[in-house]
Amino acid sequence: MNPLILPFLTYAAVTTFTPGPNNITSAAIGMRLGYRKTIPYILGIMLGFLMIMLAAGILTDIASRAYRGALPYLKWIGVLYMCWLAISLFLPSAHGTEAAQVRNAGFRSGLLLQIVNPKVILYGITIYSSFHLLLADTPMKLVASSVFLAILGGIATSLWAVFGNLMSGFLKSRAAMLVFNIAMALLLLYSAVSILLH
Repeated sequence: MNPLILPFLTYAAVTTFTPGPNNITSAAIGMRLGYRKTIPYILGIMLGFLMIMLAAGILTDIASRAYRGALPYLKWIGVLYMCWLAISLFLPSAHGTEAAQVRNAGFRSGLLLQIVNPKVILYGITIYSSFHLLLADTPMKLVASSVFLAILGGIATSLWAVFGNLMSGFLKSRAAMLVFNIAMALLLLYSAVSILLH
């Protein structure tokens, strides 16, 4: 067995299952719409995640150099988007009709989130530069590892969506909903600050 497998799996699991924009938004959408209606959003996240992982694996050296110069701008775009997500939890449109919520929780929204999600981009660069021989020294390994990481991301967002759905029964009152939204907003802001600090 390759000695890099356990460190890789540990890093991938911890990074994928901890709070971040994908997991937090999936929990919030699962709470409002239920798990079934969150599935298109999760599938969008998975496809976007797969695309980022493939790009990171193929272009690790080039991307590392390019992102070093662009990293401050990339971080700020992602941080501002995360702050918008935190604020949007309290806007009336965020709690509008179910049809509007489904549109905002669709496949395209999940996919586009990955483009501005610096946690995913930095994760891809970090994991493929740290575990290149294990994950990407052949095209087959690259594709297999990218698919594995996208599935792992899908499992994480699904669990967070299920958590949000289970919490919906407990969050019938406006006060409980406010507390939940504040907690989700704080987690989003925590993610934004963490990205700025690293």
